Amino acid sequence: MAEAEISITERVNGKKAVISIAGELDAKTTPTLKAKLDELLARGIDGLLVDCTGLTYIASAGCGALNATLKALKDKNGKMALSGLSKEVRDTMDLMYFTKRVPVYATAAEGEKNI
Repeated sequence: MAEAEISITERVNGKKAVISIAGELDAKTTPTLKAKLDELLARGIDGLLVDCTGLTYIASAGCGALNATLKALKDKNGKMALSGLSKEVRDTMDLMYFTKRVPVYATAAEGEKNI
């Protein structure tokens, strides 16, 4: 089995950020995402859109990292949203009840308007 890989790109505009995740988010790749999320929080981001269009798989570790960031954002009255969820990724996030706590948009453009 091939090693899971992840690619993260970011676009920051003031206190709002959009990160696009491509690849697989599992126990091995989640620390890379967590480091990026922590860096954005340290820079004072209070609105975050996580564009999952390129995300093919997410494990509970990935949901945990996103949940920790959501909590940190909510603690400072910030917002998080998701966009571009594939059926498989959405199913996993539904099981973790993450999609009950975060708005989900079909496109990144739609999500970005709401953070």
